[in-house]
Amino acid sequence: METTDISASVPESEAFPTVVLDRGRSDGYLTPPAKHPDDYAVLVPFRPRRRAAGADGGGPAADFAGAEPLDDDDLDRRELAELERRYRDRAGRDATAASRLGLMLLRRGEENEAEPWLRRAAEAGHRGAATNLGVLMHRQDRLDEARRWWYRAAEAGSRIAAFSLGALLLDTALDDGPATAEQDGDDLGQALYWLRNAAEAGHVRAALVLGEFHEQRGQAGAERWYRRAAEAGHPEAAYRLGRLGQDRGDERAASAWFLRAASCGHIRAAVRLARQLQRAGDTDEAEGWFRLAAEEGDPGAARALGFLLQDAGDADGAAHWWRRAAEAGDGMAANALGALLAAEGRAGEAAHWYERAAATGESNGAFNLGLLYTARDNQEEAERWYRMAAYAGHADAANALAGLLLSRDDEEEAEVWFARASEAGSLDGAYNLGILFARRPGAEPQGAAERCWARAAEGGHPDAALQLGLIMERRGADGEAARAYRVAAGAGRTVAACRLAALLVRAGDTEGAEHWYGTAADSGHVPAMLRAGILHAKRGAEGSAARRFRAAADAGSVAGAWNLGLVHLRRGDPKGAEPWLRAAAERGHGRAAMRLVVLALKAGDPVAAERWCGPVITHGPPELAARAERLLRALREELAS
Repeated sequence: METTDISASVPESEAFPTVVLDRGRSDGYLTPPAKHPDDYAVLVPFRPRRRAAGADGGGPAADFAGAEPLDDDDLDRRELAELERRYRDRAGRDATAASRLGLMLLRRGEENEAEPWLRRAAEAGHRGAATNLGVLMHRQDRLDEARRWWYRAAEAGSRIAAFSLGALLLDTALDDGPATAEQDGDDLGQALYWLRNAAEAGHVRAALVLGEFHEQRGQAGAERWYRRAAEAGHPEAAYRLGRLGQDRGDERAASAWFLRAASCGHIRAAVRLARQLQRAGDTDEAEGWFRLAAEEGDPGAARALGFLLQDAGDADGAAHWWRRAAEAGDGMAANALGALLAAEGRAGEAAHWYERAAATGESNGAFNLGLLYTARDNQEEAERWYRMAAYAGHADAANALAGLLLSRDDEEEAEVWFARASEAGSLDGAYNLGILFARRPGAEPQGAAERCWARAAEGGHPDAALQLGLIMERRGADGEAARAYRVAAGAGRTVAACRLAALLVRAGDTEGAEHWYGTAADSGHVPAMLRAGILHAKRGAEGSAARRFRAAADAGSVAGAWNLGLVHLRRGDPKGAEPWLRAAAERGHGRAAMRLVVLALKAGDPVAAERWCGPVITHGPPELAARAERLLRALREELAS
């Protein structure tokens, strides 16, 4: 009696893709939500050959051996009816005919009639019939019988039955709760035995399931089984190997496996490979893989492709892919599309996509709607959307909501939302909460303000760092003040740069002071220009000093003009000094006027000297004013004589 599996008539390359069980269809590791019989065994496609004209119709081998198999769709009803009749004629005495008749009926959905024929063949020792009878039993939720028949087929050498039995036992063991493979005789131990049996016999999906089992438990062996399945051509196993490579930081190995899986059409592998290429700076290659996945309907890939195209300056292409992803329910893509439209001034369309993003739970969409309504001065709608995003944990939305409430003098609720924003990681929220506390008298709120600013400053918030620096400087903690000022100055806060420079001057670090005064001066801070010029002048760098003083003078600084005049005088250039001294004197600088008096006397011009004595008397310090009065009387007497 022939006892070969039905699957033996189908090449492995055609047979294994029809197995449904594949716990690798998602990034998570969840057992299948429902147990369908096809999750465990194959209903092997029925592929009889068409008989040649005049061929002998006797014996089962004449129907199945030696010619290309044909699908059911290639047989008309009369041929199928004739084939079924021949099987029925032989089924009572031929296990193979009974098995094939049962399979034909089973595939047609006639389970009640299929069962006795499959059972007859299985009891006669036909392991293919036993495998498919197990399928029927499982379909009818008769699990004990399914297990018994798969066990019989597996014992007879069927790797499909071994896989089906192992998968059923594994699910049973997992449903029953934690167990260990070392417990001989339990479902889990038996499951692993049969899965290994099937995998070592070449069943690819059994190797995949074993790999997943070991990975779930963090056990060694996952990579071994995934590799066996991947090298047999299973793309999901290659994808899992790539993920394991990434987990241990081996990007090169991960890339190779992702490429292998993606080349077989594995979409998630294509997306992972594209992200690797994008991180490596190969945006052209990344775009190709993102595009492949996006064209297959992966919304995440379409979204990522949109961002790549936006970076490349292709706004229309970005909008196209974001729209496709958004229409597939991707909230991030909908939000990105809304932002793109808002930047183009298409606020109405932007609002539509922001709202769609918010409907998917994308809090950025709700937050951006709040910003849009704030710009329209629609505070009621802005508050509604800010609240929606803030309740979803959006830190910036909580901060914006608090600001809106504070503008309505609702300080109590504003404090709640500033605090929530701060707790959610918003540096602005922490800074603003500190401002709120600082307004209140008393040591306790002032201490709370300092703690808020310290938290925000630690995260790099420049204004909070400036406030913290001022507190530390007043306290005499110059080292801590300098650290805080550096944070603020590094972010372009010129006041912090000036105060940091002053601390460095006191500490004797003139080089560092020059740097920070220069940084502030380059940002247009006039007092910093003056102080930088003074430091340059002290070390004899008169050219650098003159440039700083000139910049201050051009910005309207009297002191800048005065100091620039002095630099020219030190250089022995009274003609170069005169216009700058005059500019300072005309704006009330008494010492500059006195220098002009001296220059006029040296030039033999008592009239000019007399004229400049007046501003010295009016604006100069007392001792200089008294001297100018005496000089003015002497000049008048001389001129009168």
